[in-house]
Amino acid sequence: MKVSVVVPTKNSTEFIDRSIVSLLNQHYQDIEIIVVDNFSTDGTLGWIKKLVDKVLLKGPERTAQANYGIENSTGELIYLTGSDMTRDYGFIQECVDKINEGYDAVYMSVKTDKDVQHFWGRVKALERESYIGTPKESARFFKKSVWEALNGFNENLISMEEDFQHRLDYAGYYTGRIKGREYHLHEDDTLRKVFQKGYYYGKFMKKYLKKHKTEGIKKLTFINLKPFLKHPVLLGGFIIYKTVQYTGGVLGYFKG
Repeated sequence: MKVSVVVPTKNSTEFIDRSIVSLLNQHYQDIEIIVVDNFSTDGTLGWIKKLVDKVLLKGPERTAQANYGIENSTGELIYLTGSDMTRDYGFIQECVDKINEGYDAVYMSVKTDKDVQHFWGRVKALERESYIGTPKESARFFKKSVWEALNGFNENLISMEEDFQHRLDYAGYYTGRIKGREYHLHEDDTLRKVFQKGYYYGKFMKKYLKKHKTEGIKKLTFINLKPFLKHPVLLGGFIIYKTVQYTGGVLGYFKG
């Protein structure tokens, strides 16, 4: 089965090359790579144009970019990934195998790349570890037919993966898990950035919670401290990190 890999980008020069090379080096080769760029001004597309199958232009947000890329895809399966992510060599093969077992979608487990060593990055790395195998995760690999049946991603929401996972669950589709991982190549290195991101996403939370109040609150408030118990300094950092993040989110929520 052909896999269409959709990569939304915007001013992604710093990491896009590593992400694309990671896709080209996948064990599973029946893929097409579609980059959907939001009118970058930093030369993001550059030499990448020569390596991918399609380059499209679309805004204003990554939800619209994702839908546009999928609309222009030719594969039976869709893998939506970030321009700042790499993945294990056998990642796509594992996802395809899981679909062949009878699943409709595959949860994505993301780890922080080992080269991210600043303090807040190490805090985020443990937080990401705490999400693996939990309801915090959402699918970004799925049958195109399922995406069509659910009328695509909701472009009124920033939390498109979470909304899509809820709708998958409500409709009775099956989401499986694999051992393979994606790797996030950077993390916020200051509390100011953590606050700003929390504030940005908070502005869109009313629409999300209006649609998915119970499940949405579960996802937003889920915390697993187990990975932090052996790292008391990082645990203290995590408490500060989440306080700043939630403060930004709450302020953004009321602003939105």
